[in-house]
Amino acid sequence: MSSPNDVTMGQDDRKPNGQSYQPFTLRENIQQLNEIDKSIAQLMSQTATSLNALTIPSSNSTTPAAEAPALDPPAQMEAFKSATDSFLTTLHSIDVRMKRQIMALEEAGIVNLANEPRQGPNGGTKASLKPNGLGTVGGLDVGWLNSRSTRVEREMEGEMWQEVKDFLKKEQKGQPRT
Repeated sequence: MSSPNDVTMGQDDRKPNGQSYQPFTLRENIQQLNEIDKSIAQLMSQTATSLNALTIPSSNSTTPAAEAPALDPPAQMEAFKSATDSFLTTLHSIDVRMKRQIMALEEAGIVNLANEPRQGPNGGTKASLKPNGLGTVGGLDVGWLNSRSTRVEREMEGEMWQEVKDFLKKEQKGQPRT
């Protein structure tokens, strides 16, 4: 069933009033990413709620049996179903919004997700220097290259040793020798 506002594939990108669609601005994209981040926090809360609904309260030796909460399996099942439905709805929303963000990155030329190999002058495939969104640039796996370098570790270790030296100097100045 279609509505009057549906646009079929292949039609020009015009709003019903004749204006063309504008891509999201950088600010709008960042705002949408922030909203996705908040939705991910909601996922964690909904997961905890659904797990709590299925959890049987532990009996503490300090809590008398009369004060222990009574189990209500139908209510627990309903709470679990409600939390699970909310979880799945939020997860789908995050999925759709993340796909939009990925398409925006592709439109901006930041990532290239096209799977068609480029042909070189000799007929062989030519490596692209554009990131493909999978962690590779020009046939090189950036993660693999970074894992082979110890530069970051050495720099962090040097910074930590410097912080320790500074801390010990402060402590030495603050306490009199015995």
